[in-house]
Amino acid sequence: MTADVLAAEPLRTKRRAPRWMWGLLVLSLAVNLLGVGILGGSLWAVRRGGFWEAPVFWERTHRFMSGLPEERRTQLRGLFLENKPQLQPYWREVRKARVAIGGLIERGYSAQEFEAALNDLFEKEGRARQAAKPMIAAMLNALQPQERAHFLSVYMPYLYELQGRPDGNAQP
Repeated sequence: MTADVLAAEPLRTKRRAPRWMWGLLVLSLAVNLLGVGILGGSLWAVRRGGFWEAPVFWERTHRFMSGLPEERRTQLRGLFLENKPQLQPYWREVRKARVAIGGLIERGYSAQEFEAALNDLFEKEGRARQAAKPMIAAMLNALQPQERAHFLSVYMPYLYELQGRPDGNAQP
């Protein structure tokens, strides 16, 4: 009797997912890991004293540059690229000072150590700004009056917000 039942019902085999599904699963995993890596790397850089306020700077710069015609953008990028090699050592020093402060915060510090590291950072930032001054002046001098107005319309709301003047009219 059991032989009849077994013969009447076909044996069920385990069905395997198609190869393309496995490929899609592996691709999805790779994309997810890439996203996690990018997010983790960004957080790691900021935690280590990386690009503080960089997203605001990049967003404002992109908004300003996208409001200019292509030939003007090319001209301003040329001014930047012309000065970039002289400014890179200053930027590296500022980054090292920020990383040093991140390290102090991470491992603990005395008031004197933190004061010295902060003074070092501010001095290096000051030197970097001083070195960038001719480039910034050349860029602003290259702007036409309507482009200067566009520049102010992009950057001034952010500066007012930093000063606690969201409407831009109230004096501190």
